[in-house]
Amino acid sequence: MFKQLIAVSAAFVAVGLGPAAAKEDCDGGFKAHLGGMTIYINKVQGPDLVNAMRQSLDAYQSCTTGDDFSPRGVWDKIIADMREKAAK
Repeated sequence: MFKQLIAVSAAFVAVGLGPAAAKEDCDGGFKAHLGGMTIYINKVQGPDLVNAMRQSLDAYQSCTTGDDFSPRGVWDKIIADMREKAAK
């Protein structure tokens, strides 16, 4: 769990440091991300789902603050983590 938090934090930093070419569509991206998560919702444990939702919302809020931040990398990592946990 701790390693996952470190990985997500590193993803936030890595994605946040790169310049954004265009303003991110936060709303559309968040909806698409939630759509990608739906296939794993019934396959992961409750605490894992709560963490995924919390991280997803944090990325969305960072996107909407007007910073040059693209949450796509974070959202992709969240879905990859859910896919891995669903396979267990």
